[in-house]
Parts: sequence; C-alpha cells; structure tokens
Amino acid sequence: MNRKKGVKLKERTELLYGIHPVLGALRHSKRQLNQLYIKKDADSSERLREIRILAEKIKLPVSEVPVSQLAVICPDAVHQGVVLRCGFLPFTSIPDFSQSTVGTQPLLVVLDQIEDPHNLGAIIRTCGFFEVNAVVVTQDHSSGLTPVASKASAGVLEWLPVISVTNLARFLNEQKTKGFWVAGLEGEAPDSFTEFSRDRPLILVLGNEGRGIRPLVRKHCDWLVSIPGNHEVSSLNVSNAAAVALYHLHTLPQTS
Repeated sequence: MNRKKGVKLKERTELLYGIHPVLGALRHSKRQLNQLYIKKDADSSERLREIRILAEKIKLPVSEVPVSQLAVICPDAVHQGVVLRCGFLPFTSIPDFSQSTVGTQPLLVVLDQIEDPHNLGAIIRTCGFFEVNAVVVTQDHSSGLTPVASKASAGVLEWLPVISVTNLARFLNEQKTKGFWVAGLEGEAPDSFTEFSRDRPLILVLGNEGRGIRPLVRKHCDWLVSIPGNHEVSSLNVSNAAAVALYHLHTLPQTS
C-alpha cells in the first residue's frame, strides 16, 4: 500500500491477552503500546498488580473494567484479566551471529513453513527455555507473530528474536559460509539425533506439520537425523519433537 502525500496511515493494532504476553510486551517494548485494559480489583493478583504498576510507570493509559467487558473486548480468548491494545510485533533483523555470540556455540532453530500459531508459540517457548539464540521462519506459508502464538509461547515471543526470510535455502547457505552446521530433523532419517555433538555453530531445521522439510531446504542440510522411538508411532508433533531435540542439545557439552 502506498502512503499518500500528506496523509498519515492509521496505525494497525491488535489485542494481546494473557498475563505472560502482556508482561513481556511491557517489559521489552518491541511493540507500540496503546491502551491497557485490566480487570477491577487487579491488586488481588500479584502479577496483575505488577502489570498495572509497570503500565503506570511507562505512562501507558490504563482502564480498569469488569471482567465481563474484557470478554467483550477480547472474546473467545483466555485473557486472565488483562488485555493490551498494541501494534503488531515486528520481526528481528538478521544479526551477525558469529559476532554477537562470541565465546559460545550459537544455536538457531529454523522453521520451514510452520503454519499453526499454537505450534509456533510452543516451539518458541521451548527455544526460550533452552536458550536458543534466534528462531528463523519463512515469509510465506508460516504463522505470523500473532496474539495466539504469543499466548502459546507464554510471552517468550515478546522477547526472543524471530527472523523472517524470503528464501530459506539461501539463508542456510549464507550461514554455512559463516561456519554453521545445518541439521534437519526428519522422522524417517536413518541417523539418530543422539549421535550429535555441540562442536560448532548449529542450525536445527524443523519442517511443516504435514509435509516436513521441503526438498530444496533438505538439500542444504549437512545431516538429516531422527529422534529414536517406537516405530509403531509415525512421528511426534513438531513442537514435541523440538522440545526433545533442544533438550538433548542443551545437555551436550559445548566443545571448540
């Protein structure tokens, strides 16, 4: 959409809900913050009181409303007594990981067309827990950084770097020239994930919920690995697979 001369486009906003997402948005200020709606008698909850105090500290307009009004403002959502009207969450620009993570073996998680916002949020929550440096998503056929995803991430989406790329194969190739090793997680791969070691910067690629990793992206993986388990079960949900894999990587000693 083109901006007409002398006309300011109306800022697009959305409703973020839930204690952890709203706290994350207030603490990290990655969004434009417009208005906080919080239930009356919020001081009866320590977390809600913390949210109200933080909002007042940054001079964000606060409206104390009945719970019934919150249900009208944000229907069909588990709002936990708080709703934030705010701008859309922006993606993070691509940093130079080799420079920004000196002294560590950086770990990136690449999501090849994850479309379910609940899966995206669950994976990002796991990435935050296991100290992943950043999550990379595809520009097309991927869930956006929506309030649903933020709620599913328990607010981790509000602070963990998430990068959007137009060409995932090109991104992987560029990172390989910087020393990254690329591993693709696939249910049918013959090699076991348990053979992994953390001896270099690593990118873990997870595929779409139904199609898995696309062929062109697969070609840019140095290694395809699977999680060993009962062969009578076809595969794990992608968010569960991410949790198992990242736990394993987190427990490995990092060697140079």
